[in-house]
Amino acid sequence: MADAPPQFSYEVYIAAPAAQVWNALVDGEMTRKYVYGTRLRSSLKRGSRFAYLGERDFEAVTGEILEVEPERRLVMSWEAHWDADVSKDRASRVSYELAQVNPRTTRLALRHDGFEGKTATYTGSIDAWPVLMSSLKSLVETGRPLEMADGGGGG
Repeated sequence: MADAPPQFSYEVYIAAPAAQVWNALVDGEMTRKYVYGTRLRSSLKRGSRFAYLGERDFEAVTGEILEVEPERRLVMSWEAHWDADVSKDRASRVSYELAQVNPRTTRLALRHDGFEGKTATYTGSIDAWPVLMSSLKSLVETGRPLEMADGGGGG
């Protein structure tokens, strides 16, 4: 029996309502603060393209919006371009699930799957996601991202 394709899951509880966490996920000015300086550009409509844009509008990640349910769920194909190795990989998939635990707490669950194996995108992403999600949590709760999350890299 062959090994199952790798995947990555991460959960974080954020002291904020789901609407505020959703805004941090989809607002380009917010993503610039915790996604390695890139801003999300998307109409957030199913079937539309998206990009995380870096300096001089470099497209670090592109893909398609597969599912969108504001303040609850966002699923996107994930085509990494931050270096030559990841650019060779087939698209994977990123899913965000938000659950309002109480009026002031949201559980954010991330799942990154659809990898062909332990690709460069997989390796770079599993290293980057915990930092990105922790920085998003810090940004939403305190107004400031983690200092380590504004450097270069994947995810």
